[in-house]
Amino acid sequence: MQSQPASAASATLLEDSTVPIVEQLPVGIFRKDTEGRFTFVNARFCELKGMPAERILGRTPAEIDSDEAASWQVIESAVRGPDGTAIGSQGVLLDAAPRNQEEDDAMLANERELLRALLDNSPDHIYFKDAQSRFIKTSTAQALEFGMATPEGLVGKSDFDVFSEEHARPAFEDEQEIIRTGVPMIGKIEKETWIDGRPDTWALTTKMPLRNRAGRIVGTFGITKNISDLKEAERQVAEVNKQLVEASHLAGMARIATNVLHNVGNVLNSVNVSAALILSRVRASKAPGLARAVQLMEEHADDLGAFLASDPKGKVLPGYLRQLASALVAEQNDAIKELAALGKNVEHIKEIIAAQQAYAGASRLLEKVQVRELVDDALRINAEALAQRRMVVEKEIAPLPELLLDQGRILQILVNLISNAEQAMDGVTDREPRLTVRVELVAGRRLRICVADNGVGIATQALSQVFVHGFTTKKTGHGFGLHSAVIAAHEMGGTLTAHSDGPGTGAAFTLELPVET
Repeated sequence: MQSQPASAASATLLEDSTVPIVEQLPVGIFRKDTEGRFTFVNARFCELKGMPAERILGRTPAEIDSDEAASWQVIESAVRGPDGTAIGSQGVLLDAAPRNQEEDDAMLANERELLRALLDNSPDHIYFKDAQSRFIKTSTAQALEFGMATPEGLVGKSDFDVFSEEHARPAFEDEQEIIRTGVPMIGKIEKETWIDGRPDTWALTTKMPLRNRAGRIVGTFGITKNISDLKEAERQVAEVNKQLVEASHLAGMARIATNVLHNVGNVLNSVNVSAALILSRVRASKAPGLARAVQLMEEHADDLGAFLASDPKGKVLPGYLRQLASALVAEQNDAIKELAALGKNVEHIKEIIAAQQAYAGASRLLEKVQVRELVDDALRINAEALAQRRMVVEKEIAPLPELLLDQGRILQILVNLISNAEQAMDGVTDREPRLTVRVELVAGRRLRICVADNGVGIATQALSQVFVHGFTTKKTGHGFGLHSAVIAAHEMGGTLTAHSDGPGTGAAFTLELPVET
């Protein structure tokens, strides 16, 4: 391929809109044909070669370069046509002459000043260490905290001079591992223990391999930030959270105790009514009449036959005894009936208290549980309130084996949900109050318990807040019940969710728990 005339090449390039940009670049740009002759050079190329473009174009590098050694660096690559064949080459010419020593010294001094400014003013610990993990340079803040008047006082020392073995040893091993592998340590949280007896501190540390100009690892460098205040804040938050959890547990158990006392109180009212009725009937008993009849018969024991046959009082005595016997039998039946009711109510009180006692001291360990019995206990604790509401209770409980569950927490949740369902009927008069409890095992070995009502429902905007501590839509509510329930569910590795289609449509609360048979 013949070289393109210089004038033609220049004309072609002048038509190219990129020429102005190429002419402004600080590096030499060139293009050659397949014979190695220059077909284009920019102004910087001519400047580096020390000759105009006319003396360069159409010539080879050997024809334009002098014998003097030139410190240039050339980066060149092939130019290919549409069919992939080489049609020439193009490249970059760089000035590889050494920098002016004064410029290099000034640049190095500037870099040192910048590093010193960083080391003198950073509140964090910045440090450089040799291959034996001894300090070779450090920030002022670190030197002062380590008890040195100046950063130079730390040079040659190591972590073993300021920290206890408990911290210094792991830190040394981390640095030696970085030197051995070249792998940095990023964002490690460390507990610092000091040999001078000061309180422990916490730090967030990043360490990197320190390399020389040849790329060989000669030590480490790093930065350590004191996060003791942050760790203390985390501790306080954790403590407050623990207190909230405990308060929620107590609130949940208090809800159970409140329901127990409420139901016991209602049953005691029935007990009092039965006792008062029995007392009233005993006081009005016909038994004294029997005593008087017996007295008359004893007074006429010697002439009882004549007395009954001829005496006016004796004649009516048999009829009186018949009426008295009938009245006493009726009294006995009524007394037996009331005493049976009284005994039933006392037994009910015992059941309620027994159900509460079974869970009040629960150890929060997994136990074998029949879920049906657990649901019955929760309903029994709320039984009186449900009866007063005349609420229809429907149980849809699938056949289940014994499951390993935390029955104390689950009872707490169910008592709260059933109580909420009963209270959700306040102000609802256009439908029969209905409570449905559904229990089933779902995919993934999870127990699902749903407590649904057909009460007032929940507004959409309130659904996301029903489990928030203190949130309640009831005038006398405190907002602890559902909050304690959802915490209990989470502690068991489960979930508690609420659903409602809106006001007046009822609501459903679903508890899901992982289970083991």
